Amino acid sequence: MARDEVLISVEALAGLDSVDLLDVRWRLGEPAAAGRQRYLEGHLPGARFLDLETVLTRHGDPTEGRHPLPDPDTLAEGLGALGVTGEVPIVIYDEAGSFAASRAWWVLRWAGLDVRVLDGGLAAWTAQNRPLASGDAAVEPVALELTVGHLPTIDADEAGDFPGTLLDARAPERYRGETEPIDPVAGHIPGAVNQPVSRFFTADGRLPDDDALAAMLDHPGPLGAYCGSGVSAAQLVLAGAALGCPIALYPGSWSAWSNQGRPVAVGDPRP
Repeated sequence: MARDEVLISVEALAGLDSVDLLDVRWRLGEPAAAGRQRYLEGHLPGARFLDLETVLTRHGDPTEGRHPLPDPDTLAEGLGALGVTGEVPIVIYDEAGSFAASRAWWVLRWAGLDVRVLDGGLAAWTAQNRPLASGDAAVEPVALELTVGHLPTIDADEAGDFPGTLLDARAPERYRGETEPIDPVAGHIPGAVNQPVSRFFTADGRLPDDDALAAMLDHPGPLGAYCGSGVSAAQLVLAGAALGCPIALYPGSWSAWSNQGRPVAVGDPRP
């Protein structure tokens, strides 16, 4: 893949004649309906709200993590209910600096769909004084069939014995084990290298340029990535895809690892 296969600009989006436009606003820890409420108050014209928690993940066994991959039939049903046919380009956006769009991009790519992320999200659109709509967009549901497995993943065993570089996308203090506000154990997967996801956004919420990305991803390969629950690490996978550098995602991430009694490392081995 190249950058223009992963991202789309405001100008290019505005020039599309036909597009399935999905708003996936979501923030960790906020009330379940908060993202949808912001969507109802103002969204890109024609956008439909895609719920990360109910469509892009599933919930249940803690040993699978907080946001394991969705059941394919549930994913197909959820996207079909939004009128996604897979026959026209799909564009996803959220709020600048959020990870929801990259998670949605990853899941839909994993399911074989052609999808891009609006670079800079909602803020990039409104910065050009482009219009917003309110309320729910009209939707004509469709029947959608999907096959999954189109992007690489690793499981816990593979993460623990990873042959290249495993990137930990969490904040440095969580990686070092100094604090853990969500999961049962603090620390990181032994051998993992910290590469915080915050570095993969510019000040205005866009993806950094290719030189910056190449420098951050300059590690012995192959590359894998994880975070707290498999959401923010998708931004690293997206960044790699923009460079043509595949990165395998560990969907269960630290929330699964720390619930399985596996080895834990603390501190930062790098000087």
